[in-house]
Amino acid sequence: MRRFAISAALALALASGAVRAQSADEIERGRQLFMANGCYSCHGTVGQGGERSAAPRLAPGPYPFEAFKVLVRTPREAMPRFDPRHVSDAQLQLIHGYLASIAKGPVVADIAALRALMP
Repeated sequence: MRRFAISAALALALASGAVRAQSADEIERGRQLFMANGCYSCHGTVGQGGERSAAPRLAPGPYPFEAFKVLVRTPREAMPRFDPRHVSDAQLQLIHGYLASIAKGPVVADIAALRALMP
């Protein structure tokens, strides 16, 4: 039953998807919070996903904020729960903004040194 409630909450959050642009200062504060709260230790310093764990990729293109918040507040698997007493909604907004600011890397075909190795 709990899994259904989380899934329903995620579906509603994904449907809402409102995003607010953040300043460079807010993005940097979000990066600092991502590091200070230890998110990087499982999700990687730029949200690329864990190498030593099964932590999923968070960036580029994170879930909409409301879905992100549901996952942080009521995580599945081994992720610790971050309730509002530990990480406020405003801080989560900053962390989400940092993740949303991370640009997608180039594809292999756009990297000359790698393109030379392609058949």
